[in-house]
Amino acid sequence: MPTKQITAYFNFLSSEDIRLKDSRIGIETILYEYIDCKRSPEEIAQIYQTISLEQVYATILYYLQNK
Repeated sequence: MPTKQITAYFNFLSSEDIRLKDSRIGIETILYEYIDCKRSPEEIAQIYQTISLEQVYATILYYLQNK
């Protein structure tokens, strides 16, 4: 089974406005929950029910690869 490119999970509206595909949620929202609030990916997916756990993990991975 082919794997998705990590960037396929996002809409790049500008260099400072990256949102999850099929969502109005910006990656900074997910990263705030993960980094500042210390929430697990599972907790974040429960809070933001319009996105999948896979999208949460993709956001964290994208952040770790592009600090």
